[in-house]
Amino acid sequence: MESARPSEQDSLRFAQELVALLADEIGPRRPTSAAEARAARVVAERLEALGLAPRIEGFSGTSTFAWAQALPLLALLWGAGPAGLALAVAEGEPRSQLLTRLISRRRSQNVVATVEPRREAVRTVALVSHLDSSRSGLLFHRALAPHLRRLLDANAAALAIGALAPVLRRGRTGRAAVGCARAFAAFGLGLLAERELLGRDVPGANDNASGVAACAALVGELAHKPLASTRVVMLATGCEESGTIGMRAFLERHETAGWLFVNLDGVGAPATLRYLPREGVGRVYAADPRLVELCAELERRRPELGLRRAERLVGLTYDATPVLARGGRAITLSAQDDVIPNYHTEADNTGNLDARTLARALATVRALLEAIDAGRADLPPSSG
Repeated sequence: MESARPSEQDSLRFAQELVALLADEIGPRRPTSAAEARAARVVAERLEALGLAPRIEGFSGTSTFAWAQALPLLALLWGAGPAGLALAVAEGEPRSQLLTRLISRRRSQNVVATVEPRREAVRTVALVSHLDSSRSGLLFHRALAPHLRRLLDANAAALAIGALAPVLRRGRTGRAAVGCARAFAAFGLGLLAERELLGRDVPGANDNASGVAACAALVGELAHKPLASTRVVMLATGCEESGTIGMRAFLERHETAGWLFVNLDGVGAPATLRYLPREGVGRVYAADPRLVELCAELERRRPELGLRRAERLVGLTYDATPVLARGGRAITLSAQDDVIPNYHTEADNTGNLDARTLARALATVRALLEAIDAGRADLPPSSG
């Protein structure tokens, strides 16, 4: 017999308490750190207390994305422009992440918990978030953060120019372009070095304790009253901030064909709650059209949710990106406007968390799960 389902206020309080536990008591949770591992254990304990049977799945990761980003730029500066571009392309493909794989030598982990439906499972939805928090640096300063995507595009252009350097150096204009590319590579390396040497690991209350807490609160509700025909998997990943490594590890370990992935990343900031119709750095991937349609319908029919379509790309990859790169079905929800408030800074703490945004995120995902359980995101049967 099903027990009473927690009220919406109970779930919000649970989420707020879990955010405080992760961001205040545990604090910064750098990828592959002892704090990240402790966060995984704490989340698993909270899920067990809700009546679930979570698993902690280990994988090899790295503590930073800096080396994977720096090596192509170093190759450009050393005069090996074609090699630098090749390395960048290999690293930028979410299914391969060549450089990240090579430097992943430290232990990280994902937390996975499943809620089976009341009847036979017709579909599976994964509620996704990430356990780790990032590191501050000039790269994320409020003067540079609004231009993050332009910086990344300029980085790609510099690598392309560097690869063509043997040809471009034959003309005056080409030599000037190569010089600019090398100068930008040096600038990029400086930003990466400053982050590693002078940056500080941040509490990550919004990014992404808020997402973890929201997912845990929602599966806690479902543990008391499962969906009718939809299996729900909660996935809290490690090493998102060092290259979405935890999600890649999960996809390589599990058969997820046909799954739907709803990614919650930073859903407690004082900003507009948005659904992202596309995401990615370099190559941009479109979110699942059915999930986009359901979110657009919620935007129209449920104005109290404050949900809006993200028209401007901030210039990031999320845990949904590796899913989309493999042809899977996913969408990301995030609180953001022109920038993400307190993004990768020490101000990303519980004092700057917006309870109203977090409550709207919980209500939005509840409504989205209800629509999915009604079959409204199902694809038509294959005619082949």
